[in-house]
Amino acid sequence: MRRGCISLGEIQCDSCHRQIPHAGRYLAIDEEDGVEVEEGKTVHYCVECALQKGYASYQEEKKERILTFR
Repeated sequence: MRRGCISLGEIQCDSCHRQIPHAGRYLAIDEEDGVEVEEGKTVHYCVECALQKGYASYQEEKKERILTFR
């Protein structure tokens, strides 16, 4: 399952290992490419890494640019 979340300041990206700042957006995934990760383990991606991996995109809606997690 994929969830778009807001950081409370204690989250680290599992791809680039940067800290996700307080109130920063990130993606939490319980499976990767259709394959379940370890039981009870969730993978976290910052916005930049989620965009690179294709899990997020920007869309134009009502003349605004909106970030959408897929």
